[in-house]
Amino acid sequence: MLSDKSAVGSWAQSTPLLSLKNSVTHVAVTSILVSLSASAYAQAQPQQTKHNKDIAKMPITQSAKMTAEQAGSLEQQKQIDQLIATAKQKNLATHPSWLRLHYFEPNGHTKSGSARYKSKITNPEFFLSPAGHTDPQAELEAFITATITQGIKGNDSAACRFPARTHWLKTQLGLENIQPDCPDFDNWLQALDPQRLSVVFAEEYPNRPVSAFGHTLMLIDSKASLADPKAIDKAHALNDTVAGNPDDSFLVYAAKSAAGGYPNDITIEPYPQKLADYLKTDNRDVWTYELKLTDAEIQQIMRHVYETKDLELPYYFTLDNCASEILRYIDVVRPEGNLLDEFKLAVVPSDVVRLLKKQGLITNQSYFPADKTLAQAKRNNPQIELPKSSIDANNRLIPTQLTPADNNPLNGHELQRVMIGAGAQDDTGYLSLAYRGGFNDLLDRPSGYPQNFHLEAGSIALRVYQDQEPHKGDHNRVELQELAILRGRSFNPINTARSGDSKLSSWGVNLQATQVKDGSQAKLATHDDPDASHLVGSFAYEKGISAAFGTPTAGSGKLPPQLCYAFGSGLAQVGKGLSHGYRVGAGVNLGCRYQLNSKARVVGELQMPYWYHGDLDSDNRRSHYWQPIVSLGAQYDLAKNQAIRLQGSYQLQDDIEGRDDIQLAYIKHF
Repeated sequence: MLSDKSAVGSWAQSTPLLSLKNSVTHVAVTSILVSLSASAYAQAQPQQTKHNKDIAKMPITQSAKMTAEQAGSLEQQKQIDQLIATAKQKNLATHPSWLRLHYFEPNGHTKSGSARYKSKITNPEFFLSPAGHTDPQAELEAFITATITQGIKGNDSAACRFPARTHWLKTQLGLENIQPDCPDFDNWLQALDPQRLSVVFAEEYPNRPVSAFGHTLMLIDSKASLADPKAIDKAHALNDTVAGNPDDSFLVYAAKSAAGGYPNDITIEPYPQKLADYLKTDNRDVWTYELKLTDAEIQQIMRHVYETKDLELPYYFTLDNCASEILRYIDVVRPEGNLLDEFKLAVVPSDVVRLLKKQGLITNQSYFPADKTLAQAKRNNPQIELPKSSIDANNRLIPTQLTPADNNPLNGHELQRVMIGAGAQDDTGYLSLAYRGGFNDLLDRPSGYPQNFHLEAGSIALRVYQDQEPHKGDHNRVELQELAILRGRSFNPINTARSGDSKLSSWGVNLQATQVKDGSQAKLATHDDPDASHLVGSFAYEKGISAAFGTPTAGSGKLPPQLCYAFGSGLAQVGKGLSHGYRVGAGVNLGCRYQLNSKARVVGELQMPYWYHGDLDSDNRRSHYWQPIVSLGAQYDLAKNQAIRLQGSYQLQDDIEGRDDIQLAYIKHF
């Protein structure tokens, strides 16, 4: 540590270009001689100006000190100019590492064609230059200037406030021997003792909106936790999550998280505490993946964590979240790549884990079963010896010989899906093209996801019909079949260890635009086509029970493979084609999912909604009616990311011809 040296002297000793010590000594000697001459000359020349007389009257040591300070200031500026010139020559201001350390993103170009940047950080305390938010060069120059003028010791110095920037810059400028004296940072780093970093993945958890798509955090292992794998009390968890309002409803919470309505919350806490939140409180299985990073990369990541841990950023559920922050940490120390740039629409925890594996950044993996997974394993085989939890009362890890669940995201299909199909609705054929942003439905290949996981987001389906009716002519008609924002169900089978707090612990939600038939218009003589479809906005909420049956995998905590459910539902739809422009309903949904084998599944469901339109102004319109729908689907997996799906449905309605729909489709995940 250079606790007794100035920053100027430190930088000067580290480069032959900057020999401040010799310069100051030379200037001091020269100043004494000059002062002596000035004093003698003043005595011989009384007509000297008052300023010169004052200088002459000063003690020799004071005059020499002032001149030395001026020379030192000039030498400081010389140092600053030389370092800035070197930095410009190396284009350090636009180096990926410098940009990423400041959260800079491209922001168009100047009239001359030069790239412009803008940081995601708006807090002025994160920058040293008033223009630092938008000018990487200005921030670089301000940082060099502050390091020279403020010195490199003391917690409030720029070098200590931003250790990652300091370390990177001195490496680029060939000043590796300089070691700032930063007590707060040194103590913080010593307490964590980071020796290895791992990604922790907690499986998808639909019962909490912010965790519905899974969660990732960083595990910081110390020498002590590496020496004894059970000693997780010697490790820490680096977590970035949303600081949301727990009293907000599911939809409000999801909407605010998606739109940046909540800030993020970065915490570093003992690992057993965080692991217990997942395994005990949420009952989510956990996977950990060791990252293939060098010691130098680990230390630089931790330096960057130190200078950003107190930042408050808007939390965007899709792009700025727990998973994107892990990629950003790695990108900071690996400027030659850009992991974060792999994701354009959304950064999802399971996708991030698969990307890290694809990039060769994962070495080993470990599985930690949730308490209810252990309880289910005991149900599956009462003779097996298992602890009640993976963590004991002393916050130490208890290893188990349990067969891992089939929920490792590395084994899951890719997140996005496209489906190309051909089918017929009534007597009219069509071609179908559908896209889904994520995740999984009951017919999809289940490996890599929680058992019975059904959650879909961002899906759209188009159909091209060929109309051959004489009055319409022979032409193709394009129709938006559905546009789903969110659709999913959470199953907690009542006869398993995951039964929930009550028998009615299974639930579902559906928010989408979809094509429907309006049964109220069945007897309307003036209606051109009572069998017509109408695009409506639709919301549904379900609550009910589910049960699992069959033989689970031996030696595992998996649930029985087959599933049946019964939901009560409340529905609301609005659309121009509906009588009164809306309808509300209530009903019952009954269904089963049967796993034929590891590659094939069948799902059957009966929906029985009863609709109400309010008081209608015509005897030919019905204000309320039943509109049951029977559906059946089957899927066969061709490969991990490919499948064939056959599905059909029949909708019944009094006084309206029933609507049948059947489709065969090819599925590709990517």
